[in-house]
Amino acid sequence: MTPDHPIQRGQRYNRIIMTVFGIGILAFFAGMLIDRTLVGLVVYAVACLSGVAALLYLHFVSSVPLGDERDRQLQDRASGAVINLFAFVGLPAIIGLYLLDGFTGYTIGPRLWGAIWAYAALYLTWGAVYTIYRYRT
Repeated sequence: MTPDHPIQRGQRYNRIIMTVFGIGILAFFAGMLIDRTLVGLVVYAVACLSGVAALLYLHFVSSVPLGDERDRQLQDRASGAVINLFAFVGLPAIIGLYLLDGFTGYTIGPRLWGAIWAYAALYLTWGAVYTIYRYRT
């Protein structure tokens, strides 16, 4: 039996952890579907907290890498695509909502205000992290 390469071991751990997250999400939706939302929520919480704990352990304590440079490049591209998608779709939508609110009888409701604040928090957080990384290196 040949020993695993550390990257292969990390990728296997990553797949297992993502499976745990998937099971938690499926349990939550299954609980809602069969009218056992609390049970589904508990399974979801335990699975997700276990997954986060395992990821934190592997990332900060263990010497096992979870991926290689190809994985990091893929994550960077995916993150950039999501941020750009939210920018190109979300910003015009928010501007349109402000214009509707200002020039028509439409009023932005509390749920939309919550979404607007979440959108702002996402980009403020991204900008802060970007600034830290930019001036740290």
